[in-house]
Amino acid sequence: MFETLKDFPFNIMEHNPTKVWTNFSRNNEIRKAISETKMGTKQTPEHIKNRVNSTIGFKQSEHQKKTITKLFQKDWLVTSPQGVTMKITNLHKFCRENGLDQGNMVKVSKGIIKQNKGWKCSKIEA
Repeated sequence: MFETLKDFPFNIMEHNPTKVWTNFSRNNEIRKAISETKMGTKQTPEHIKNRVNSTIGFKQSEHQKKTITKLFQKDWLVTSPQGVTMKITNLHKFCRENGLDQGNMVKVSKGIIKQNKGWKCSKIEA
Protein backbone atom coordinates (compact mmCIF):
# COMPACT_ATOMS: atom_id res chain seq x y z
CA MET A 1 0.00 0.00 0.00
CA PHE A 2 2.41 2.72 1.20
CA GLU A 3 6.12 1.95 0.89
CA THR A 4 7.20 4.31 3.67
CA LEU A 5 5.63 6.77 6.06
CA LYS A 6 6.73 9.50 3.63
CA ASP A 7 4.10 8.21 1.20
CA PHE A 8 1.42 8.19 3.90
CA PRO A 9 -1.50 10.55 3.14
CA PHE A 10 -1.41 12.94 6.07
CA ASN A 11 -3.93 15.22 4.42
CA ILE A 12 -6.87 13.31 5.96
CA MET A 13 -7.50 16.27 8.20
CA GLU A 14 -6.30 19.84 8.07
CA HIS A 15 -2.95 19.82 9.84
CA ASN A 16 -2.55 22.56 12.40
CA PRO A 17 0.23 21.96 14.96
CA THR A 18 -1.41 24.21 17.55
CA LYS A 19 -4.74 22.40 17.31
CA VAL A 20 -5.25 19.21 19.29
CA TRP A 21 -7.07 16.58 17.25
CA THR A 22 -10.20 15.41 18.96
CA ASN A 23 -12.52 12.63 17.87
CA PHE A 24 -9.91 11.57 15.33
CA SER A 25 -10.21 7.98 14.19
CA ARG A 26 -8.38 6.21 11.44
CA ASN A 27 -10.13 3.88 9.07
CA ASN A 28 -8.97 0.28 8.70
CA GLU A 29 -7.04 0.96 5.49
CA ILE A 30 -4.91 3.61 7.16
CA ARG A 31 -4.38 1.44 10.26
CA LYS A 32 -3.19 -1.40 8.04
CA ALA A 33 -0.79 0.92 6.20
CA ILE A 34 0.72 2.18 9.45
CA SER A 35 1.01 -1.37 10.75
CA GLU A 36 2.78 -2.55 7.59
CA THR A 37 5.30 0.31 7.69
CA LYS A 38 6.12 -0.37 11.36
CA MET A 39 6.32 -4.16 10.90
CA GLY A 40 9.74 -5.56 11.82
CA THR A 41 11.14 -2.34 13.32
CA LYS A 42 12.71 -2.57 16.75
CA GLN A 43 12.76 0.07 19.44
CA THR A 44 16.21 1.22 20.45
CA PRO A 45 17.28 0.60 24.06
CA GLU A 46 17.32 4.38 24.55
CA HIS A 47 13.71 4.66 23.36
CA ILE A 48 12.62 1.83 25.67
CA LYS A 49 14.41 3.50 28.61
CA ASN A 50 12.73 6.85 27.85
CA ARG A 51 9.30 5.21 27.57
CA VAL A 52 9.76 3.45 30.92
CA ASN A 53 11.05 6.61 32.62
CA SER A 54 8.06 8.61 31.37
CA THR A 55 5.70 6.56 33.57
CA ILE A 56 7.80 6.57 36.74
CA GLY A 57 6.06 8.54 39.45
CA PHE A 58 2.74 8.55 37.58
CA LYS A 59 -0.17 8.44 40.01
CA GLN A 60 -3.58 7.13 39.06
CA SER A 61 -6.58 9.27 39.90
CA GLU A 62 -9.18 7.96 42.35
CA HIS A 63 -11.62 7.58 39.46
CA GLN A 64 -9.12 5.36 37.60
CA LYS A 65 -8.54 3.25 40.71
CA LYS A 66 -12.27 2.71 41.28
CA THR A 67 -12.87 1.87 37.62
CA ILE A 68 -10.09 -0.73 37.59
CA THR A 69 -11.27 -2.21 40.88
CA LYS A 70 -14.81 -2.64 39.54
CA LEU A 71 -13.47 -4.13 36.32
CA PHE A 72 -11.42 -6.86 38.00
CA GLN A 73 -13.51 -7.75 41.06
CA LYS A 74 -15.54 -10.94 40.84
CA ASP A 75 -18.27 -12.61 42.92
CA TRP A 76 -17.29 -15.45 45.25
CA LEU A 77 -18.97 -17.87 47.65
CA VAL A 78 -16.92 -18.10 50.84
CA THR A 79 -17.51 -20.55 53.69
CA SER A 80 -16.08 -19.71 57.10
CA PRO A 81 -14.56 -22.33 59.44
CA GLN A 82 -17.86 -22.22 61.40
CA GLY A 83 -19.79 -23.25 58.26
CA VAL A 84 -21.36 -19.85 57.49
CA THR A 85 -21.57 -19.31 53.73
CA MET A 86 -21.62 -15.79 52.32
CA LYS A 87 -21.50 -14.20 48.90
CA ILE A 88 -18.77 -11.57 48.54
CA THR A 89 -17.46 -9.28 45.85
CA ASN A 90 -13.74 -8.45 45.68
CA LEU A 91 -11.85 -11.40 47.16
CA HIS A 92 -8.71 -9.34 47.62
CA LYS A 93 -10.43 -6.88 49.97
CA PHE A 94 -12.17 -9.71 51.87
CA CYS A 95 -8.88 -11.56 52.40
CA ARG A 96 -7.15 -8.39 53.60
CA GLU A 97 -9.93 -7.75 56.15
CA ASN A 98 -9.92 -11.34 57.45
CA GLY A 99 -6.17 -12.04 57.52
CA LEU A 100 -6.26 -14.55 54.66
CA ASP A 101 -3.97 -15.06 51.70
CA GLN A 102 -5.73 -14.26 48.41
CA GLY A 103 -3.49 -16.57 46.39
CA ASN A 104 -4.35 -19.52 48.62
CA MET A 105 -8.07 -18.70 48.45
CA VAL A 106 -7.89 -18.76 44.65
CA LYS A 107 -6.12 -22.14 44.89
CA VAL A 108 -8.98 -23.37 47.09
CA SER A 109 -11.51 -22.24 44.48
CA LYS A 110 -9.58 -24.10 41.75
CA GLY A 111 -9.38 -27.27 43.84
CA ILE A 112 -5.59 -27.20 44.16
CA ILE A 113 -5.82 -27.11 47.95
CA LYS A 114 -8.81 -28.04 50.13
CA GLN A 115 -8.95 -25.06 52.50
CA ASN A 116 -7.07 -22.01 53.75
CA LYS A 117 -7.11 -21.55 57.55
CA GLY A 118 -10.45 -23.40 57.58
CA TRP A 119 -12.00 -21.14 54.91
CA LYS A 120 -13.37 -22.52 51.65
CA CYS A 121 -14.09 -20.56 48.51
CA SER A 122 -15.61 -20.95 45.06
CA LYS A 123 -15.94 -18.50 42.18
CA ILE A 124 -19.41 -17.55 40.96
CA GLU A 125 -19.37 -17.60 37.16
CA ALA A 126 -21.36 -14.75 35.66
